[in-house]
Amino acid sequence: MPQASRLLSALVVIALSVFGAAAITAPADVTALIDPGPFGPDRVTLGDGRVIEVSPETHALYRMLTQTGRIHGRHTVRPSEAEARAGIELRHRHEPRWTRLFGDRPSTPESSYVAPLPHGWLSARSGYRPGHRAEDIFAPAGRAVLAPATMLILHAGHLSKTAGEAVVGFVPGQADHPARYFLFVHVDATPARAHLGEVVTTGTLIGHIASADEAIVGNSLGRLPHVHFLIGEERPDGRLDGVPVWNLLRRLTLKAPPDRDRRHTS
Repeated sequence: MPQASRLLSALVVIALSVFGAAAITAPADVTALIDPGPFGPDRVTLGDGRVIEVSPETHALYRMLTQTGRIHGRHTVRPSEAEARAGIELRHRHEPRWTRLFGDRPSTPESSYVAPLPHGWLSARSGYRPGHRAEDIFAPAGRAVLAPATMLILHAGHLSKTAGEAVVGFVPGQADHPARYFLFVHVDATPARAHLGEVVTTGTLIGHIASADEAIVGNSLGRLPHVHFLIGEERPDGRLDGVPVWNLLRRLTLKAPPDRDRRHTS
């Protein structure tokens, strides 16, 4: 009996240890991250007829990130000015919450950012232009996508018909820049789902390059696999806009483009 008792006690300790650790590392409930406010659920229909259910939280975050984007894809109805203003106001309400969740962790200075896609390559010229305030970084499917800086993970999964799956990270404002939103679009966001609501450190695996499923890669289906990378900052009118990142990405030692054509794809 003493031996059986000791065995039982050991099993209890192991169980408590395992479940305790799971409780600590489990992803945060998305409702604790995002209050959808006036935005309700929605549905996105893919080209093959599949329907993606969009939660109120995802709908709200999408509208906080873009005041002109169309969640159902290009050539659909643009959001109204009232929706745009509601998205801006909702983001302003959330930023103090997200800043508290980020806590007192040191922010990564831009000089210490790492390449979001090691050994990826850029097009021969910048893809930053009206309607595409970002850069496309190319790599074979399956390559790892990393967090270039310490950030709070706000979203990991389907974002819109155009984006497919995306990872969204938040960094509070610093002395040299306002709050920043890091967007990684057209990626398999499975690794980041385990970190939803957590602050990940520089270099953390957050996704993989994907190529074959519209639900994941959105409008890049059938094109060269890539991640659409954007750092968004607030403009004076309250809207988010991508800042130029071409020179930043070149400093992060991304490989030069191969001789073959690498057209802009998003």
